[in-house]
Amino acid sequence: MPIVRTSPFVDLHVHAREPGQTHKETIQTACAAAKAGGFGAVTLMPNTAPVIDTPELVRFVLARAAGQPVTVYPAAAVTEGQRGEALTDFDALKRAGAAALSDDGLPIRDEALLRTALVRAKTVKLPILLHCEPETEDCERALFHVKQTGCPAHICHVSLASTVSVLRTARRQGADFTAETCPHYMTVKASGTMNPPLGTETDVEAVLDALCDGVIRCIATDHAPHTEAEKAPPNPLNGVIGLETALAVSLEALYHSGRMPAEGVFRLLGAFPASVLRVPVPGGMIEVDTDAEWTAEPDRFLSLSGNTPFPGLVLRGKVVSYGD
Repeated sequence: MPIVRTSPFVDLHVHAREPGQTHKETIQTACAAAKAGGFGAVTLMPNTAPVIDTPELVRFVLARAAGQPVTVYPAAAVTEGQRGEALTDFDALKRAGAAALSDDGLPIRDEALLRTALVRAKTVKLPILLHCEPETEDCERALFHVKQTGCPAHICHVSLASTVSVLRTARRQGADFTAETCPHYMTVKASGTMNPPLGTETDVEAVLDALCDGVIRCIATDHAPHTEAEKAPPNPLNGVIGLETALAVSLEALYHSGRMPAEGVFRLLGAFPASVLRVPVPGGMIEVDTDAEWTAEPDRFLSLSGNTPFPGLVLRGKVVSYGD
């Protein structure tokens, strides 16, 4: 049995739905699902109800996270209410414990506001995580401002070959950025509705190539729980869960396919995301059986929601021990 020991992983992109939508997920259940998936730390997105845009709400998240089995890093909103009109107080949010800034789910349309946000985020030394929509065009726009200001940014959930091309060009031109993709964009076996939507086989191949050559350096889940009713036709909400399947899907796409060693996959899930947040890799060790087969059965997940993009799929790779 091929057991590999590694440090726990760091997820840059999790929606725990607390406050305001605890029927979908709570910080407690998200942390339980994260641990089951091998994560030692998660970054919680601020698009809750209310939006995490004040120091008081950052402290609320941290209080709810106290005693959980994984470390919680709150991301606070870039703009008040995520309305894209006025910037939040980055310095006060950092003092309260925010580890990142994001208006995830909503791009910042105002060009001057985006430039100011990039400069202020660099000044207070907080990573800024950008949602680009439409993906390729908005990514190109964001990276133009990254180059113009000399301020770094992190591009969320890359899914398209055209976006990968934009990232490659920006890298050659010296832009200071990092980027993530998600396991459901790394395989044609995924299903469901999410934003950005699933790509074609060409898109999947481009994303995998970018992970292998370092243009994309992070795998994040964009774990987005919804109830069964909310995912029902004709107008299902966007989003899928991924904390408990990320490792296996990533191993299948990159390790079992022969693209990279298991340790390379672990870095994409752990050390590289930690470096984006400027936090240490979580302590302790996990043991991964890279060949362990199991079936993605939503009823057995620790997440409150079951909206996996891999229902009933036989996966390969599982955490078998989590400890010192």
